[in-house]
Amino acid sequence: MGESMLLNTPSITRVDGAPGGRHYRVEGFEGLFPSVTTVLDVINKPALVPWARNMALESVETALMKRTGAQEEITPEWVSRVIAEARRRPEQVRSEAADFGTQAHVAIDQIVQGMEPQIPPEMELVVNNFAEWRRDAHLDIKLTETMVFSAKYRYAGAMDAIAYREGSLVALDWKTSNGIYPEYALQVAAYAKALEEMTGEPVTEAWTVRFGKSAPEFEARQVLDLEKSFIAFRAALYLWRAIKGELLHPPA
Repeated sequence: MGESMLLNTPSITRVDGAPGGRHYRVEGFEGLFPSVTTVLDVINKPALVPWARNMALESVETALMKRTGAQEEITPEWVSRVIAEARRRPEQVRSEAADFGTQAHVAIDQIVQGMEPQIPPEMELVVNNFAEWRRDAHLDIKLTETMVFSAKYRYAGAMDAIAYREGSLVALDWKTSNGIYPEYALQVAAYAKALEEMTGEPVTEAWTVRFGKSAPEFEARQVLDLEKSFIAFRAALYLWRAIKGELLHPPA
């Protein structure tokens, strides 16, 4: 395929609301393909439970502090409202982070395409951190926000960027999270192996790159072993299918 790179991708349509999470419909194939991120939701994330608890407790603390010195009586109705808000708070924070990440991806995509988008103040650090990383990376970024899929393993996903280094394919995944977590290696490995299947070219490198949103920093981590990481992803894929009941005959 070479460095000119035109990826011949069939029509891939996102399907939200399907049982089990986000899926894709791939032209020419029956049934739905689960997204890479949907599959990886099956992996236990130990830090998530204490984080959600802390978010809920902070919500309760804020409500109590606002109530301090108030003359109104604390009623069961007020307590119920505070608890309900505390339950919603972790999902609200996750949703806000996801929205921020989406906006950051769009801005980076436009910059790579040579556009000059209007960057809101809250996004400036991320964009500056991307520019710093790009100067140091010495990569020729060819495509951004590219849909990839595996016909062999029946999964699909949106790959943040495809690049070349000295004629060899490189898979890239952007993050605006607070850290780089182990499952990110499985995610970018799944994209890399789908890209290999689609192009017939080996992907020699896969990277997760995190751009700080509150400090002038970036963190770039290469997948040490693509083959082992992809084996781990396939294990998650098989587990996901088992839990969703795909390995059982339908009820009589």
